[in-house]
Amino acid sequence: MRPNTCQVAVIGGGIAGLATAVGLLDKADQAGCDLRVTVFEADDTPGGNLRTLQHEGWQLEWGPNGFMDSEPATLRLVDRLGLGDRLLPSSDATRHRFLLVGGRMMEIPTSPKAFLKSKMMPASAKLRMAGELFIPGRSDLGKAAVDPSTDETVHDFGVRRLGREFAEIMLDPMVKGVFGGEAKELSLAAAFPRMVELERDHGGLFRAMIALARQRRGNKTDAGPSGNLTSFTGGMADLVEALARTIEKSDRAELRCNSPVETITREMDSWRVSGPDFNLGPFTAVVEAAPAHAAARHLAGISEKISTSLARIPFSPMAIVALGFDRSTVKHDLDGFGMLVPGREKSDLLGCLWTSSIFPGRAPESKVLLRAMLGGAGNPCIMDLDDESMVALTLSELRHLLGLKGLPNMVRVIRHQKAIAQYRPGHLALLREMDLEMERLPGLYLTGSSYCGIAVNACVKEAEKVSARVIEHLAELRSTTASEV
Repeated sequence: MRPNTCQVAVIGGGIAGLATAVGLLDKADQAGCDLRVTVFEADDTPGGNLRTLQHEGWQLEWGPNGFMDSEPATLRLVDRLGLGDRLLPSSDATRHRFLLVGGRMMEIPTSPKAFLKSKMMPASAKLRMAGELFIPGRSDLGKAAVDPSTDETVHDFGVRRLGREFAEIMLDPMVKGVFGGEAKELSLAAAFPRMVELERDHGGLFRAMIALARQRRGNKTDAGPSGNLTSFTGGMADLVEALARTIEKSDRAELRCNSPVETITREMDSWRVSGPDFNLGPFTAVVEAAPAHAAARHLAGISEKISTSLARIPFSPMAIVALGFDRSTVKHDLDGFGMLVPGREKSDLLGCLWTSSIFPGRAPESKVLLRAMLGGAGNPCIMDLDDESMVALTLSELRHLLGLKGLPNMVRVIRHQKAIAQYRPGHLALLREMDLEMERLPGLYLTGSSYCGIAVNACVKEAEKVSARVIEHLAELRSTTASEV
């Protein structure tokens, strides 16, 4: 290695760490920076929760099912990796989504007319929702990072703008389905910043919908803000494998699996990374891409303030129960994305996705694949059940709803004790405090789902930003060194 080569350590080989590493290699080429990247992954394979299990024709996702195709950063990465021909859009069935209301599955209406006819909510709740047009917007929106007292929960936002029935029947299950969390405990500004933007910029949600609809009519190529759920023919593992291949094929990068990091230390203006059987460095910069609870341990000797702040970010537990059935033993047509369950239903299920209806190739011919989600921040005790009891509980909940007969052909229980970071009120202020503290530690960066978004898109978008910031930092160091010489 040449003596002027800058070395960068990336801690964590999940989607955030891998995307950051590839971004660093690409941006170093563009900037003419002599760079070497080392990725440290504790597990024996990269990917974190982004992995796909293949078993006798069944294709199961360990973590996320896909990503929305509306994020340019993810599409750029897909193109960079040459994965365009493996993209797999979700089927038209995903337009049909269901909620469990009063013990019955009801399809979520997708038009004002269908909503008015729906029995999902009483007439009084619909009238309250219509009143949203006349509710003024808050004057302190967008200040949660500097004034935590203005940080509204998702539930409080829903009640304030659209009424309690809407918050409990529609917002609550959405939060459970996305975060495995509780709407009464999550920060709106941190978890769903787009909602804050819409109220701030338009004065309300209905006003925002009207304004955005006008914009879309003026731009026929606009596919809408949400995009379509998309995966790959080989599952989300295709993305991880392509990222890992890119790193492993580079003569300027190394992916070290089975390398759990224990401590990160700072020596003068450089960094060292240590584990059970390694102590490597010096590194010019370190990108901490592990979950916040792991990063808290890694950085304990660097900054007690940062370590304590990281440890304050809670995670929800979640269990996935994958069930495979003969199509003939499932009465429901499964023509849809799946079902989410509001907390008021007192069910142990967070929801159930009809995976084989969402993407082709996820189940053998004449079979169907269901993906039930249990646990979450509001029901952590479910994780105490053994696999057999958890499967029995899941079947008892789903049998009458989907018309299941007999026993499943395939069963797989996947447990995530710390599944998803929970952005509690004060989360943005916490991030701001850590950013200020890290100004004293040039060359240290945080990225990943613990901070600015839990979805694959958020991780990839943030990886782009962080890799650019690292290259800028290295360029500044080179410039300073050159001027001193």
